[in-house]
Amino acid sequence: MTVDEDGPRRDAELAAARRVVDVFATEALLALDRYAQSFPADAKDGPRKTADELAHWWRRLKMDDATLGADATDAEQILLQAAEMSLDPENEFGLTLQEATEKADLQTGLESRPALRKSMADFRREFDEAYGGASVPSHDDEWLAASLTRLARAAVLRDVVAEGARVQVSRPLRDAAEQMVRDGQRLIDGHDRLTADRAAPAIRRGARNRQLLAVMEFATYVTAVGVSGVPPLAGAALGVPAGVIMAAETRRNRAAYRGAAATGLDPAQAQLRSVRTDLINSVDNQPPVSRRDTRALGAAKNRPRAPGSSPSR
Repeated sequence: MTVDEDGPRRDAELAAARRVVDVFATEALLALDRYAQSFPADAKDGPRKTADELAHWWRRLKMDDATLGADATDAEQILLQAAEMSLDPENEFGLTLQEATEKADLQTGLESRPALRKSMADFRREFDEAYGGASVPSHDDEWLAASLTRLARAAVLRDVVAEGARVQVSRPLRDAAEQMVRDGQRLIDGHDRLTADRAAPAIRRGARNRQLLAVMEFATYVTAVGVSGVPPLAGAALGVPAGVIMAAETRRNRAAYRGAAATGLDPAQAQLRSVRTDLINSVDNQPPVSRRDTRALGAAKNRPRAPGSSPSR
């Protein structure tokens, strides 16, 4: 990790770290959504139980220490609003993500920030498109707890990256931050590749269409031979070359399809799933944050900055 206070390289590192935080914030939001939907539609206590579950983990993980700043993504802003609603002692009803999204969007207007661009439907769709059915825990509360835990840990590593040389932390924590930056950069590259691959789906469609045409031509030829009046054995013999040609065409089309798949959507999803797995393993195995590290990060964030220097968040 560079020790420069500012500059393109440090900006890229911080962007990668923030992308990782956004990944886990998004997963926590999706996990919360799934938890809320696990209750029957007519369950009046569903919103209250959803709020209680989020409040429990938010307090237990001390998520207030991972305060989100002005550059927070849509997922982070909605999650923060959901937490505020859940922790509000005067909120007797509980929590719905629709209301949390609306309040988060309203907050952007009050603070003169850009309106939210994504809804819960967008988050669900993008998650499925990116990972193609990524494996998540089967228990509704387990995914929420895991995602919030990873979000809290990633937020600490993001702060290490943001503060750079301004903060003296333990070597294991610095190494973990550097690894998260590398994973975050791979994540950005993977999403760029997925976007590019989605722009050219016609390659695979072309291979399928050629195969369909080959089958139709073979069927037409065999039918023509059958109605021509030639003896059965002769008809079978005439059908052999056409069958050979169709088999060869099938092999070519399959090769073309595999070639398209090598640069198409499925491999891009596989790459992103691999990066996601690496991210999860890295953050889950993150070294404990010592009190000394915590004090150093807190002091660095509260230290006055030179004019023109980039903020932590």
